[in-house]
Amino acid sequence: MSRKTLKRSAFILLVVLSFSIWSETSDWEKELFDSPKSVSQLKSNVTDNNKNSDDADWEAELEKDLKDQETRSKGSEGSRGTTSPVQSNQQMNRSAQNLMMDVSAAIDIVGAWDRNKPRGTGERIDNKVDVRSAEFGFTAAVDQWMRANFLGAAHGEDGKYYFEVHEANVQFPFLPLNTSLKVGQMFVDVGRLNRIHLHDRPFTMNPIVHEKFIGFESIMDTGAEFSILLPWKWITQELVLGATNGKKWGHAHSEGQQKNNPMGYAHLKHFYYFGNNWGTQFGFSGMRFEPTTDRKNQRYLYGMDAVLRWNRSNLREWMIMTEGWYQQEIFPELMDPTTFQKSKAPSRDQWGYYMFVDYKFHQLWSVGYRYDYFTDKSLLDKNGKHADNAIESHSTQITFHSSEFGRIRGSIERRYIQDFSKTEFQEQREWRFYVQAVAILGSHPAHSY
Repeated sequence: MSRKTLKRSAFILLVVLSFSIWSETSDWEKELFDSPKSVSQLKSNVTDNNKNSDDADWEAELEKDLKDQETRSKGSEGSRGTTSPVQSNQQMNRSAQNLMMDVSAAIDIVGAWDRNKPRGTGERIDNKVDVRSAEFGFTAAVDQWMRANFLGAAHGEDGKYYFEVHEANVQFPFLPLNTSLKVGQMFVDVGRLNRIHLHDRPFTMNPIVHEKFIGFESIMDTGAEFSILLPWKWITQELVLGATNGKKWGHAHSEGQQKNNPMGYAHLKHFYYFGNNWGTQFGFSGMRFEPTTDRKNQRYLYGMDAVLRWNRSNLREWMIMTEGWYQQEIFPELMDPTTFQKSKAPSRDQWGYYMFVDYKFHQLWSVGYRYDYFTDKSLLDKNGKHADNAIESHSTQITFHSSEFGRIRGSIERRYIQDFSKTEFQEQREWRFYVQAVAILGSHPAHSY
């Protein structure tokens, strides 16, 4: 075959192959090459499809997040805690912030002078300036379910200092149905003053009824305390139920004596806001305690406490506070040694109250007045009749508040003591003068209302 014939055959084959490829071209390719608008329309269709797909995915993800958040909120429904134990993925975990421990220390310095003579009866310190107490404490959230509190203190008594643990407990504030549980050693929740430490009280010395029934500071014991916020809307109401070992009563430096039955108590508290910066809290308490190991003596203590406050931006404040207590101690039956007949022993009945009014007329200054009354209805005179007796006192004070962490207070107390069960010193009048300085270091826990 000649070269010319070969070139002619190759040309014919190329034409046939080109025609075959052109005949197999699809319609959309023809439109793509024929019209410039087809390119833009195709791109638009692809973009719209992707956009619709993205919107659907976003809406589905949002719906899923809302359902997850609703499920998490049900996990903390009925919780009385301010920090939710279950957090959403986008929410800051405040429990992690609370894990930072609060450390505090408080120094309480008191100077006392009795015009008559130094006493040292335990109701007050001797005629001297003394560091009445020095406290330090640690408070923090253990995790999202539990909080812990430790508070130790050293008290000065007769020139010596005794260290003791005041509070060492854990609290579960996020239980369902607005309930809370505290376990460990604590100042039991009864009355008004019992939960407030000495340096935080609005006066230097304790009321007489508190000294007689409770003691130097507070009733503290080891046990469990359950509380519930009742589901009313028109008033805030809390019921506290507690049971402790009952080995000791009031301030003590030892574990106390083993008792056959624990100490039980209840405290029903109410809070109501009147509006215009006025609010009140009042409650009723009841306790049962066995002072001896043979469970024959039974002591019942019933109380009422109330506080009324008005506050205007911490510049002016009125506070009226009161507590009333009635104590009955029942003794075992008596037996006549001659007839062997049993008779009921007379009970010991005592009651008392105090009324305190404090007016903060300046951001740094306040004045206060307190009236105390106490009587023992079981005292008898030499003829076996009821003997008139009472202890009354009038106290006035002025306080300089350097800040929320420090104050200096001076107070004067006139006390009248009447006891006709005695044959001498049936009436006494005493004048007492006190100076107090309090300094708080670190992050002090919030005070109760």
